[in-house]
Amino acid sequence: MQSASAVTISVLQGPSVLAPFPAVMTEFPAPGGPSRTAADVARALESFLNPEFLSRVALPLEDGAFETVVGALANALQDAPGSHGLPVRATRGVNGRCRVLLGYHDTGAAVVALQASLQVTAALFRQLAGGAADARVLAATLDQAVAEIRQRQPDARTRSLLRIARQRGIPAYPAAPGSRVWVYGQGAAAVQFFEAASHRDAFIGARLARSKLHSNRLVTRLGLPGVRHQPAATAAEARKIAAGMGFPVVVKPAEGGKGSGVSAGLASEAEVEAAFRIAEQASPGKVLVEAHIAGDDHRIAVFGGRFAWAVRRSPPRVTGDGAQTVRELIAAENARRLAAPNPDLAGTPIVVEPGTEALLATQGLALDARPAAGVSVALGRIANISRGGTLVDCSAAVHPDNKAMAEAIARSFHLDAAGIDFMTPDISRSWREVPCGVLELNSTPGFSSDGRAEFILATKFPMGADGRLPSVLLVGAGAPALAAVTAAITATGRRAGWTDGESTGVGTELRFTQAMPLPERVIALVLDPCCEALVIAATAAEISNHGLPLDRFDVALVSADAGLSRAASSLLTDCCVTVRHDLPAEAIATAGWPDIAAVLERRGAGARP
Repeated sequence: MQSASAVTISVLQGPSVLAPFPAVMTEFPAPGGPSRTAADVARALESFLNPEFLSRVALPLEDGAFETVVGALANALQDAPGSHGLPVRATRGVNGRCRVLLGYHDTGAAVVALQASLQVTAALFRQLAGGAADARVLAATLDQAVAEIRQRQPDARTRSLLRIARQRGIPAYPAAPGSRVWVYGQGAAAVQFFEAASHRDAFIGARLARSKLHSNRLVTRLGLPGVRHQPAATAAEARKIAAGMGFPVVVKPAEGGKGSGVSAGLASEAEVEAAFRIAEQASPGKVLVEAHIAGDDHRIAVFGGRFAWAVRRSPPRVTGDGAQTVRELIAAENARRLAAPNPDLAGTPIVVEPGTEALLATQGLALDARPAAGVSVALGRIANISRGGTLVDCSAAVHPDNKAMAEAIARSFHLDAAGIDFMTPDISRSWREVPCGVLELNSTPGFSSDGRAEFILATKFPMGADGRLPSVLLVGAGAPALAAVTAAITATGRRAGWTDGESTGVGTELRFTQAMPLPERVIALVLDPCCEALVIAATAAEISNHGLPLDRFDVALVSADAGLSRAASSLLTDCCVTVRHDLPAEAIATAGWPDIAAVLERRGAGARP
């Protein structure tokens, strides 16, 4: 491998003459040495990488070329937190220069992935040539890269939403890289999401929902079924409260989620004291002792003020077969979950926790026991998916009163997205008819499939809506044309965001005080909710060297002296709905206005000025 100075890394914000997708690109000289077959490289990878990481590498490789391996390893690194379905392209030019284009969600994560994959691939090929590679150094390189990428890449639910957004043509951007907040759509048509929650959720309601104590008080004041619980400051106080309530009881943190620190089915003061210690670790000084409610744990989801779905959640369990031990049954169940669709959403592994063996003992079992065929073995008392629980959809069975109850709770907390945890022995019966209770409220409700993600996005972007602003690309037109088109759009009543790579503004408000690349200037516009249309001026060189600043434009107006290459012209044809070539630069606004006006009308703009 050549020196680091011979390697370049750059960002293509949108489609380019090199790839039809946004990419982080690395270029480097082809290394010397004999050629390798894909089989040679695959065998070396199996001895070179740990099985967990190797499972993410797309095998078999197309060939054994150095650049192919770099691309495959970089994509596998990006997938360390879970599958993203991002594209990768590796090529070698006639001049021996190699190029890898890696699709990305986060540019920083893609850069880290490419840098680490270059180091690892270079070591792999040295070993193939008979040299030595320090396994510890390489493992540390991969571990460090994975740790940073996990911090930057979207979480499992966001990945699901992004997959659906791509399918529907809805653009998505990280609001602040690493923040886990993503913007779907552009400018005034956009919606900010944090997992399944959006900017339409009230901050106060979300804050109230975080406190199980205070959210329960609001639920009960609404005349709806809450729970009976009391805060405990010490283990002794928790024991006293539990004795007064009567066993069994639940001990849980007053704040937090995903079942962390929750212990259920506690039948003695000793169990309560041990559970208090666990809950206090998750929420210091804020622990609740709660009366037990018999029944099944349900999650009722509400989006946009309407009932969306409901699932029955059950604690983790396995079924004996007379041959395997409990430990082996758990391993087999975890393998099944990992192989299921969307394992990062619905396939949380069962983990042996401190209380697992105690629960097994109450059933006369241990981890190395072999339960008889058909015997159901309980492995936990908490139904949360994050604790290894399971889901069964029960949306069709939910009683109308229970739907109305969930909608009233979401409405009263002013939450656009809410997950209501509801304990009842029969979800098909009204909450008025059976002993039941709302356990807690979640302002960032989880979901377990891409189908759910599709439903969530549809509540914000109905079919036919893609969250895009009217967008105009001016090529080789100059600042006067940019000002003229912007003024014409402004006259229709729309506030236009505009930039030419040197100056940037939304309406009359200017942005940036220093030179910034055109893609960064365009991102500043699409992230501003005031922006109602986009006018972007670019040169032929910028398009050829850096690609388009957006993945798609409605109209491209190309001046007669723009100097576009054939490849760049083809790129515009592929990525713009309407392209007008050879327009006079001094009259481009007038010549292109009919096409611009049609786009504004289609997207609901005012009349032609």
